Amino acid sequence: SCFNHALYLHLKQPNMTDFSRQDDELDALKSFYGEDFMVEDEIESNSQNSSPWRIRIGSIVLEMQLVPDYPSTNPPIPKIQAPLWVLDERRRKDLEAELIGMFVADSEVAILWAEHCRAELENYALENEQVKPEKACIPDETTSESHSEQDQAVRTFVPPTAKYGQPIRKFDVSVINNDKNKRCIIRGKPLHPPKSGSGETMIGHAASVHSMDHVNWVLAELLLNDKKVARATHNMIAYRFWDDEKACFVADNDDDGEKGSGMKLAALLELSESQNCIVVVSRWFGGVKLGPSRFKYIANAAREALIEGDFLGKNNN
Repeated sequence: SCFNHALYLHLKQPNMTDFSRQDDELDALKSFYGEDFMVEDEIESNSQNSSPWRIRIGSIVLEMQLVPDYPSTNPPIPKIQAPLWVLDERRRKDLEAELIGMFVADSEVAILWAEHCRAELENYALENEQVKPEKACIPDETTSESHSEQDQAVRTFVPPTAKYGQPIRKFDVSVINNDKNKRCIIRGKPLHPPKSGSGETMIGHAASVHSMDHVNWVLAELLLNDKKVARATHNMIAYRFWDDEKACFVADNDDDGEKGSGMKLAALLELSESQNCIVVVSRWFGGVKLGPSRFKYIANAAREALIEGDFLGKNNN
């Protein structure tokens, strides 16, 4: 019938909100990656045949073929172009599968995917230090300075999923490789909140810090070198130390996607008169929402680590 035909045509129409979000993401990619971001034609609203997005990442190129219902429902189709000495066939396919697995409906993933690829390249390079990156060759594109030079100066942490709002973090290699910045990280006992999911766990970590280099070393050590912590749903942070040069306290906090948690940890450090220390609480969500009571358990996990490290009420000079 005419009605059924009209309904069929309606259902085939792409989500205009998706196209609008693709336009916004395109602008963000141009700003973030500059000339390392490539697209042959601008995305046109109402067009289902947009050109793939390409991001040059060191010696590889991440290509993303958009689909009409991205990002509301399905991910783009990833394709990685890489020399075999950088990524063999198995690793390339595994990485493409990882990218698809990171997608969560109704979330943009282009930057998350690209930075995950960058982090994996760094890991592969560490496995084989003889591999020397080279700029990827893209047909019909003007060669320009890429992020490859910067890659040698930073290491990147990419969250395992975009679902929980964790940020991508970059760490200065000169800071994390400097032995003077090494800290002893104290880990508290695992906490399993009552009436939570079977997998719900919180663990506090604490360390003595006297500078931002110390803070960044601790975070890099946990996020880059502890696979379990790296896969936590949230890694909430607060630190507080005395800066002799500025003659004041330096303090800050980070929710890591768990809104309000960073301020709770910061308040704990201040009220307990703990200074010259950092506390990080890792949470693995168990599937059951805990409501406001989660802040009590987060604070308890932090306190456990601070007590274990003898930081409560101490200057730690």
